[in-house]
Amino acid sequence: MDETAVHKPGKITIQVIILLVFVVITRAIDGFYAIYDRNPSGAFVLLSYLGLFWLIGDWFMRDSRKNRVDWAFDMGLFLYISWPVFIPFYLFKTRGFKKAFFITFGFIALYLGVYYLSYYLFYFVMP
Repeated sequence: MDETAVHKPGKITIQVIILLVFVVITRAIDGFYAIYDRNPSGAFVLLSYLGLFWLIGDWFMRDSRKNRVDWAFDMGLFLYISWPVFIPFYLFKTRGFKKAFFITFGFIALYLGVYYLSYYLFYFVMP
């Protein structure tokens, strides 16, 4: 793949915004449940995992079209099993080291940070 064929992303797409909002909401709810030392309902857990998988898959599908990256035969199963490893690899391949590291670290920080921030915020605010 030559460098002129690669899409240079410069703006945040609607899929990324929806994914980030979804992560913030679900992780905040997880933090709220953790205060009371309870497990979230099964429906919430199912919807949060399916929603995260669907949003990451949607983003990956649209982004790989822009970057002209071919898919594997069964990309759905492949993403389901290995998305925590594959998505950072894909980002490093298409974005370069500096930008991919920033995106990967930012997502991990958001995923964990919202949980702990909401946990401590709800812990001090709630009785």
